[in-house]
Amino acid sequence: MTAPLPSPENDRFQEVNGYTLRLRLRGEGGPLAVFGHGLLGSIEQLREGQAALDALAARMRVVLYDARGHGKSAGPEDPSGYTWETLGRDMTALVDFAGDEQAILGGASMGAASALWAAIEQPERVRALALMMPPPLGHEPMRAQAEKQAILALDMLSAMVQNFGLEKSVEIASTFPGFGATPAEAAERARFLLEQNPLAILHAVRGLLQAPFHDPEAYRTIRVPTLVLAHEGDGLHPVRAAQLLAENIADCRLRVGPQPDYWRTHPDELLAEFSDFLDYLG
Repeated sequence: MTAPLPSPENDRFQEVNGYTLRLRLRGEGGPLAVFGHGLLGSIEQLREGQAALDALAARMRVVLYDARGHGKSAGPEDPSGYTWETLGRDMTALVDFAGDEQAILGGASMGAASALWAAIEQPERVRALALMMPPPLGHEPMRAQAEKQAILALDMLSAMVQNFGLEKSVEIASTFPGFGATPAEAAERARFLLEQNPLAILHAVRGLLQAPFHDPEAYRTIRVPTLVLAHEGDGLHPVRAAQLLAENIADCRLRVGPQPDYWRTHPDELLAEFSDFLDYLG
């Protein structure tokens, strides 16, 4: 029996696997979808795609949430509490919270990898996968140089915050070449970092960088329809990882944008891809 979700834009706090997470519930009918954001993200990342989210909420019920240690959610003060398993179990616990047995699972980057864990380890909970910009999946030798550099930058940021605190670390990082292509972009990046939940930078980054992904052969066990959206030119979200999924998941459609942030800056195309995928699911 499916339980109705509360009214749209109703934020609430719910204990999930021992930690209080912030949830946002959208839509009142149709299939259930649970979407997770990326590392160092939060529900607020979705503000720019509000129109697309509104359109999707007319066709389904959507659970959005701040992952453990991110945004306004609580989390462990230990990197070992941030693995693909702990994040995947949090995601499927939210399916239980909504009163359903299955859901479309997905999200961006960290959210995508969390959904992949669930599809492999708890396949009975997953109706379909909608994955945006998956992170560097697979074994370390498979990673290109750009991927290794992006991962190292995250690791260095976490170490700096541990040693110098958040404000001083952002001040130091802002002097690095490439911190921002323009002064406005650098200021926006600094603002984004200063608004972070400290747990995310101190513990989630370190824990997830150390947590291994599944062996790529495990993706062959995924039998549900899967949509993968990727874009070129992004070391933290390489097209290689998206292609790895497309090569191993039998029912997988892959769409690749030509430049970084393509799907964020082309919301109409993003909505069209999700709408076509929902039509396919029936």
